[in-house]
Amino acid sequence: MNVKEILNELTLEEKATLLSGTDFMYTNPVPRLHIPALSMSDGPHGLRKQIGGSQDNGISESEPATSFPTAATTASSWNPENVYRMGKAIAAECANYEVDVLLGPGVNIKKNPLCGRNFEYFSEDPLLAGAFGTAEVKGIQENGVGVSVKHFALNNSENYRFVGNSVADERAMREIYLKPFEKVVKEAVPFTMMCAYNRINGTYCSENSWLLTDILRKEWGFDGAVISDWGATHQRVDGVAAGLDLEMPGDTAICRKWIIDAVNSGYLLQNKLNQAVENMLNLINKCQKNKIKQPIKKGELTEQMRNEHHALAAEIAVDSAVLLKNDGMLPLQESDSFLVVGELFEKMRYQGAGSSMIHPARLSTPQMSFEAAKVKYHYVKGYFENQVDPEEKLISEAINAAVKYDKILIFAGLTDYVEGEGADRENMKLPENQLQLIEKLCARKKEITVILFGGSSMELPFVEKVNAILNMYLPGQNGGYATTELLFGKRNPSGRLAETWVEKYEDVPFSQTYGKSAAEVYKESIYVGYRYYQTAKKAVRYPFGYGLSYTQFAYQDFSMTLDGERIEVTGKITNTGKMDGAEVVQCYVSGPGTRLWKPQKELKAFTKLYLKQGETGEVRLTIPVAELAVFLLEGKRFIVEKGTYNVQICKDANTVIWAENVELQGEEREQKEVPAADDIYREAKLDLVTDQVFETMSGVKIPSKEPSLPITLESRFTDLNQTFLGRILFKAVLSVAAGSEKKARKLPEGTERDNKLKGALFLKRILESNSILTMSMSAGKTFPYHFACGFVEMANGHIIKGIGCFLKVY
Repeated sequence: MNVKEILNELTLEEKATLLSGTDFMYTNPVPRLHIPALSMSDGPHGLRKQIGGSQDNGISESEPATSFPTAATTASSWNPENVYRMGKAIAAECANYEVDVLLGPGVNIKKNPLCGRNFEYFSEDPLLAGAFGTAEVKGIQENGVGVSVKHFALNNSENYRFVGNSVADERAMREIYLKPFEKVVKEAVPFTMMCAYNRINGTYCSENSWLLTDILRKEWGFDGAVISDWGATHQRVDGVAAGLDLEMPGDTAICRKWIIDAVNSGYLLQNKLNQAVENMLNLINKCQKNKIKQPIKKGELTEQMRNEHHALAAEIAVDSAVLLKNDGMLPLQESDSFLVVGELFEKMRYQGAGSSMIHPARLSTPQMSFEAAKVKYHYVKGYFENQVDPEEKLISEAINAAVKYDKILIFAGLTDYVEGEGADRENMKLPENQLQLIEKLCARKKEITVILFGGSSMELPFVEKVNAILNMYLPGQNGGYATTELLFGKRNPSGRLAETWVEKYEDVPFSQTYGKSAAEVYKESIYVGYRYYQTAKKAVRYPFGYGLSYTQFAYQDFSMTLDGERIEVTGKITNTGKMDGAEVVQCYVSGPGTRLWKPQKELKAFTKLYLKQGETGEVRLTIPVAELAVFLLEGKRFIVEKGTYNVQICKDANTVIWAENVELQGEEREQKEVPAADDIYREAKLDLVTDQVFETMSGVKIPSKEPSLPITLESRFTDLNQTFLGRILFKAVLSVAAGSEKKARKLPEGTERDNKLKGALFLKRILESNSILTMSMSAGKTFPYHFACGFVEMANGHIIKGIGCFLKVY
């Protein structure tokens, strides 16, 4: 397809059509000019290809595919090759179902442990998140399928994601939140980027020219297409002018009308429209040409391939599991018998809840794998995974059964009912029914191993009372097999935390304000995760990079050289234990002590060595000097400061094995008067950061609280409850989710019922957190723009105006 020629032949109406999606997951074709439609599909850790255009979030409404470990899990492997191989397998399954663009990966930073979508993001660290995002994109695109990297940008909470305003200083954005996206764009060249729902300093991402044009295209050189998250458009014409090419899911007649009217009136310049259309035509060309790389064609996915992908899911889960505690109880002995407690043993949580729920082609739970391995065990539920309140009968059964056993395995974790897309977690605790069960079993003074499942960090008040804790995160469809292999020592845990685990949620900076209002103020600036705890010298439960092994490793002969514009660190690691295993070598750098405040240390390189018993491996880590640059708010530029840098080889962020200084001849800044705000941030005294201190430091004004009345198109849907008619409308819409739940509860006990209930819960979360406008923009023909306007008028008591809106035709 000759893009320039096609561009000249397209009518204005056809151009507007190409900038809008259709049927929820497709772009519009232009048959007259032989322009095909593109097919898109969730998700980042496995394909969710919906059946027959159904938008039901129950997994039964999607084609069977491999459910791989989620991003929170894979990043804990500290081996990006895992997601490259995963991406290759996902691409094959996309080809099988004729999917052109996969929606993922998500490379947003984990700003707070309560974010309901943390399971879908890699890390609190931009280097780690960027490395994994880059590898996954390469794995998918090198095998014939495009990607859409999301959610660009500062989409770090769920409660107000549709209406939220991320208020942040540019230094934090440049050094932390934009860094993973920059790495992926420059190194993996993704076909598309997906803009987020939220605003950044007052401007929605979908119409933010600073984000979509100045940064993404002009600075980073991105030449792909920018698409909206589903329903994330607001002022569509402003979006086109700002750099948003494709509106998804589309079928919004008003947006096409706005574009056509704006061009005809001269408000939208023809060259802006043509650039967006050209980006879409180039995307279609790329996808068509890229198909030659696909390993299979439609319907050619064989049983052998399914088996290989199932095995790969287990391999990645094994490599990602983090052994948090072990006093010698693990690995378990096959000759022993065990009391197994916890319904997650039979109903393992293997994936996150929400739009990326996958219909697994296979499934192995711990119970299935224990049976296959002929483990001698007795099982009691202890709790229901779809509840949070304790059932005394279930707890008593577990306590009574414990009398006969010396060794107890407790399967626990975060369920879909306390963690999932669409809402942030209410707290960092395990469900109360699990906590009471664990506490009462610990009182029996038995040997206890806790196996955790979940997409984010948790409070562990029982940590001193149990013998071992194995964290599987969300291990994918073959997680049961992986768990069993690790528990019984067939494989050795080698995962390391890609996020900090604090003792209690109150230890997290600004924990009391996170997710509580539309304005999410990033007062911690660059002090995210371990950057804060290290600098402020705060104790944590488990530091970033932490993880145990069944074997031991010795670090030897480390040295460093400055080679031009690179720092090189070399050394040796020897497996000195009695079992094959893997060690993650982490390299952190501390910057010079200047007036420019900075974290105490930052991860700058890492590698993972797989070593057999007694084997020695070579370590070679390279740090480009340019990666040590810091961003100056004055002048808005990166500089490498002149001074002494301390390079550290660590087992985790807290444990330094080797360190050496290096002098860099960077830029020496003039010493000016230091503002009081800088002194506060220098020592990360975040409890002293007031609104005024943040504003002084950042130059960003914190907006005043937005009025919740009158109701507007941008109002959060729950705001409708403030008026009489609004409450009626709110209940009418929420009745859809209630109806789905009621229908699901009538189904017989089983997997289908469980999944339908989870789908209904996700729908409820999404409806509650949506804005009226984003609901319209994502619903297409079923809730058109004039209906949304009518909703607003009716909610505000303007019945006649509301009826007029409902009757209007575009």
